[in-house]
This record gives sequence, C-alpha cells and structure tokens, in this order.
Amino acid sequence: MGAYGPRIMLDYGDWAGFNTPEANERRAERERNMRARRDELASNYDAIHGHFIADKYVGLFPDAKFVAFFRDPYQQAVAHYYFLQRNPQRPHPEETIFHERNMSLADYLEWSAFQNHQSQFLGSLSIDDLAFVGLSEEYAESLAMFEAIFGTALDVKFENVNPLRQAEGYHIDAEVRKAVNKYRGADVELYERAKVLFAKQLQRVA
Repeated sequence: MGAYGPRIMLDYGDWAGFNTPEANERRAERERNMRARRDELASNYDAIHGHFIADKYVGLFPDAKFVAFFRDPYQQAVAHYYFLQRNPQRPHPEETIFHERNMSLADYLEWSAFQNHQSQFLGSLSIDDLAFVGLSEEYAESLAMFEAIFGTALDVKFENVNPLRQAEGYHIDAEVRKAVNKYRGADVELYERAKVLFAKQLQRVA
C-alpha cells in the first residue's frame, strides 16, 4: 500500500467475521467512533484498508469505491485453521477459544462463530457493487488490474504465509470439501461469482 503513503489508513481490529456478542458489540462501538470521524478521514486519507464489514463506511463518503480480494473458500478455510494454530498468543478471543478447545480442523469448520467469513465482509453490499474484485489465486494479475483501473500501483507483499504450505496450495480431501460446502456454502457461491467478475474486469482492461 506504499503508493498511498501517509494518506492510507489501516483499519484492523474489528474482529470482522467472528460472530459472538462480544465481537458484535466491539464492531458496533468501533463503527460509531469511526463514523464520527468522517470529516477528519475525508481530509487526511485517500484510502482505507483493513478487515472490516463494508457497512462501516457505506454512505459515509459519496464518491467512495469499495474493492475486495476473495480467496478459494476451501483453501481459505484450511489456511485460517493453520494460521490460528501458528499464532496462539494473538490477542483475539477467536484465538483463545480455539486453543482452549484444542480444535481439530473438523471442529473449526463446524464452529458457528466463524462461518461464511468472506461473505460477512460485504455487509449489505453485493459483490456486484464493488469497483474491483481481486482473486488471491491470481494475485499478480489482480494487482496489475487494480493499477489499470485506478491508476495506482500497489506493493507486492506476502505476509502470514504458512512456511509448510505447498506452492500449489493445501490438499483438500472429501471430508473438508463436504464441511466447507455445508458450513460455508455462501462463501463457495460468492467465490464462483468473484471469478466471473474477475474475468469480466480482465477483459475490460486488456
């Protein structure tokens, strides 16, 4: 995000996608606080980047454009499970509960507090409302397309990568696929739509 320099605001810490009363209350409070800063944000920043539900900013800036990256939900589910395993000290209730329960992958996929993660980030928006749809599996091409659409080049960064993951991604067996289809079906459908929109965007900028 170096292209935006100091005019990008990073907004993390909402516990977005994690559904417990504590997390919901935290998000509501942070949304109220952020929306109260509207004039400051409009004056000081050109972009807001982070992990938040889109409704936090919907309607706040008349000319705002929403963009998002999406990831294959089977890969995303398994990747996040291993991320939680690797980060036991992360200050997040999700991490605490995960390790207290010593969750297996099957336990994690069935966990009601953490399902259809990617769909939740859209809030009341449709994926068709987004000005840009990127795919993690087409990362370099997505960055090039972002530059073509917005005239701004983004930094190429790879963070929180599992050093044990194979280059072709995680092996997804039949049981994992079945569980993701059951508990993250909305994300499966969303990703299929994301691939269609990505291809259309690619045609427009080719």
